[in-house]
Amino acid sequence: MYYLKNTLFQDLTKNQKSALFGFVKSFVKKHSEKNSQEILALFIEDEQYYYEQKNPHFEWIIPEFEKEQFLKELIQLIDENKKQLAIKEAQKPFIEKQKALAKEQRKKAAEFKLSKQPPTKKQLYYYDMLCKKYNINQESVENLSRLDLKNMIGKIIDEHDTGTKKI
Repeated sequence: MYYLKNTLFQDLTKNQKSALFGFVKSFVKKHSEKNSQEILALFIEDEQYYYEQKNPHFEWIIPEFEKEQFLKELIQLIDENKKQLAIKEAQKPFIEKQKALAKEQRKKAAEFKLSKQPPTKKQLYYYDMLCKKYNINQESVENLSRLDLKNMIGKIIDEHDTGTKKI
């Protein structure tokens, strides 16, 4: 894509080129099921419609549709955007796997960090209150970590609240 920005639409200003590239990218994504010629025809039709309604996306583009070179470059841009969409779609399963793996690693890192820290006063108080509420004998919390206490609290809540909450 970067290569195309340097070679296509040499007669346009930097801002015009940037706006056109962004708009065409979203337009192609919106109409990805169609082929390049159909997308080009839709794009021209849309731009002419908005120009007639006195609300164009690009005020300078209508005269450009008369130039054959401009249309060829526009087709080239549409084709490249379609290729980029296909590549992105093909990579989707791998990206999802990477996200899941990263989430799992973050969870392990957080648990490791918690396992090295002493429990907070709030955790100790909450554990104490849960034990009193459910008439459970308190285990010794000496030399336990935040993670251990978190797991103990979670276990108590799961055992006693699973049957009571039905949504």
